Amino acid sequence: MTGHTWLWTPPRATPASVGVGQLLRAYRQAHGLTQQQLADRLGFDQSYVSKAESGRRAIHDISTLRHIARNLALSPEDVGLAPGAMADPRRDSSPRSPAAEQVAASQRAWRLTRDHLNHHRISLARAAVRLYPETDRLGSGLLARPGWVWDRPVDIDEVALHWQDKVEPPLIRGDEPETAGSRPLLGGGSPQTRYQRYTRAMRDLDRPTLFENRLSFRLLDIAGDGTAPVTADNRPTLNFGHTTYFDAVDVCETVAHEAAAAMAGTGLSWPALPFRARIGNPFDFGRRVALPSINTLTIRHDRGGQASFFLHRRSAGSVATAGGVYHVIPAGVFQPSGITAFHHEADFDLWRNIMRELSEELLGNPEHDGSSSSPIDYDTDEPFRSFEQARRAGSVRVSYFGIGLDALTLFGEILTVVVIDADAFDKLFGGMVQSNAEGSVVTAGPNRAVTEGIPFTHTSLRRLVDTEPIAPSAAACLELAWRHRETLLPGVRARTAS
Repeated sequence: MTGHTWLWTPPRATPASVGVGQLLRAYRQAHGLTQQQLADRLGFDQSYVSKAESGRRAIHDISTLRHIARNLALSPEDVGLAPGAMADPRRDSSPRSPAAEQVAASQRAWRLTRDHLNHHRISLARAAVRLYPETDRLGSGLLARPGWVWDRPVDIDEVALHWQDKVEPPLIRGDEPETAGSRPLLGGGSPQTRYQRYTRAMRDLDRPTLFENRLSFRLLDIAGDGTAPVTADNRPTLNFGHTTYFDAVDVCETVAHEAAAAMAGTGLSWPALPFRARIGNPFDFGRRVALPSINTLTIRHDRGGQASFFLHRRSAGSVATAGGVYHVIPAGVFQPSGITAFHHEADFDLWRNIMRELSEELLGNPEHDGSSSSPIDYDTDEPFRSFEQARRAGSVRVSYFGIGLDALTLFGEILTVVVIDADAFDKLFGGMVQSNAEGSVVTAGPNRAVTEGIPFTHTSLRRLVDTEPIAPSAAACLELAWRHRETLLPGVRARTAS
């Protein structure tokens, strides 16, 4: 964008870099080594490794850091050195073996492609969507079958969720031969041994802050015709089974990584995308794990007809997917807050997942990740009790637009909107935060209160969708909300048509 700043993201505090001792522990655990085995590999005493891992001995000597990086096939940045600091002018150190050099080069190339992916997700999604027929496209970066998006907003309670206990495992897992180009060499074993899974490479080489293999709800099937009225026999129906977060990431981030590598090389075309071709029909959820995220556009609506909405700038260093882009807030993977049967029963609900994300992303509360032995009591625990009371009073209205697939990653994207009357919003979110564990809340310019949001106008929408790096699912939520503004926001049309 040129001209004055119209979107403002407050700076986030960055965590201190990982110490070398922590790096040694992570490397050892990732490769299944004991402290003695790691010490033998480095030529150190076991007690030296133990003290370094525990923080009792800091390693600042440049020669020692170079030695660790060379012998473990790490980059200089991994051990806190500048990119050009591997050369030692004081002595002619012996070079790494050809096998070690090959591993290091493979991992450097993987990191570069991963970085390219995180900086170009929007342009990659817009290119990837053109690989598929026009009839399967929804906007500039989403895929959807006809009827998946409803021609009117549907109350969230009208969406039927069905459960299947017995589900066939997916045919595509992310470890197929076609994924070899997206999985770097591992090192420490056979020279040609690659990481078995993309998530394992992420864990060792580009681990985001939030990276846990949580139990999640796997999308199996979608029913209901969005071009027809909602009736008892025709309503949005989503069928689910169990999966894990990493099962989805192993496929979705691998196919995205492949696209990033192709775009940086010969360009995005089917011959350059063997894994995407192996997946085939993106709507066949039996072939691969389809894990949906619930993306919710939050709109504050006052009695005078004015409306504003809220965006999130997701940090690529904090989240495993959709990092480095503007997104609606809240947005999160559809998953229970714990692993027990009562967590599952309590959390198999779209609105409850939206409430958890509102609590985390707008109020800055810790993630409800199941660390508590008991499930959330949505009727008594705050802020959920207040959210639900406001919804029952009619001052919070939650609607479902439909569902699509991100064309780059093939992640599922459930598209929803929550409209909150201004009085209720100010009461519920008076303590709204500027930043959270996943990124920062965006305002309409510097020195603007975070609770003001961004004006819900056609001008704002077009500037965002046409010129800013906004996630395809977020763009779809905005465009659908604008299309249905008379239904969602009575009286807002005349004030926001410019």
